[in-house]
Amino acid sequence: MSTEPEITHRRASIQLMMRRLDGFARGLGLSETATRQVVEQVLADMPGHDSDEHLIEARHRMIMATV
Repeated sequence: MSTEPEITHRRASIQLMMRRLDGFARGLGLSETATRQVVEQVLADMPGHDSDEHLIEARHRMIMATV
């Protein structure tokens, strides 16, 4: 079970990635909901990776979502 600091950190990570990917997502025509789903899944799938790796993977998945 997650602790409060873990939950707070996860929410902050999601918000930071959402801000950093906002323009990219809009350029692809993705909704905020779709972007959030990608971000949350990337963070869940790649727990040991750094933020740059998360952003690269999220961009890749966002592009794939539009194909």
